[in-house]
Amino acid sequence: MVAERFLKQVDHLAPSDRAIVVELQEDGRRSYANIARNLGMAEKTVRLRVRHLLETGIIQIGAVTDPAALGYRAAALLGITTGMAHPPSAVAMELLRIEAVDYVVVATGRYGLFAELFCRDREDLQATIEQQVGAIPGIVAIESYPYLSLHYQLARFEAARVKDTGAGVRPRELSETDRRIVQALSLDGRAPLQGIADRLEISETQVRNRMHEMIADGVMNVMAIVNPMSLAYGTVAWVALRIAGGHRVADVAATLAGMARITYVAITAGRFDIFAEIACTSEAELMAVMDEDIRMLPGVAVAELSLYQHLHYKRLTPIRD
Repeated sequence: MVAERFLKQVDHLAPSDRAIVVELQEDGRRSYANIARNLGMAEKTVRLRVRHLLETGIIQIGAVTDPAALGYRAAALLGITTGMAHPPSAVAMELLRIEAVDYVVVATGRYGLFAELFCRDREDLQATIEQQVGAIPGIVAIESYPYLSLHYQLARFEAARVKDTGAGVRPRELSETDRRIVQALSLDGRAPLQGIADRLEISETQVRNRMHEMIADGVMNVMAIVNPMSLAYGTVAWVALRIAGGHRVADVAATLAGMARITYVAITAGRFDIFAEIACTSEAELMAVMDEDIRMLPGVAVAELSLYQHLHYKRLTPIRD
């Protein structure tokens, strides 16, 4: 089932498991020996715990990259309203069955649900909204926010707290060879580089050098992907922004991407110009980000917050031709 590919949300991770996840978020290809040495654990224990985290769906290890590199040329965030007889949490389970849906949030605020869609093209996106999302019982309204640019994404939440300027992924055109390396690592972030080299008919050294170059350039990160609400980030929210006239949307998006605790920035069409995700450890921290950072930004005319109640998330895999 498609839903089984979504990351499991757990209420609590053991401190040792959380420490392992943080290590693998820094580098998804970090050796078990190095992790064990960094954490003062036995290598065998690290192997067993990582296997458990993978098999139970708490983490996945893969490449986080621009979706266009995986074949997705159209995307949108949907704000969804449900009827009184159909609670958002139940409708969320139906949304998970749709192949194009990679992110479902049960939320407070204007919309009871958000769903993110990635599709091959605009035609496919429209058909998915009309024929699949719109056909789910209980949905009474859908407001679509097509992405004009997925400006920034940062799945390493510890880095988001201090905002290492080298962290995060931004879109960039790739060569065919680089695109195929990214696609292979998106399926298995710890795949042997020699196997990738054999399929591409280049040397392992070339694959390794290209991989390191793309990571250094912010084209991709190879890392453990985890539901942020399974870590210490129990307060996660979308903030929808409307930008005042006389201000460039791209400039505001760039400023947001440099802010601590901002993990995702999309420039959209529709009622709002930007959606940004904020990952915090408490509501007080979230309020401080909103009041001291976001609402003080020049050009922000409207800032509307929607708190996550529950999050379902899966990593993107390459579109099969």
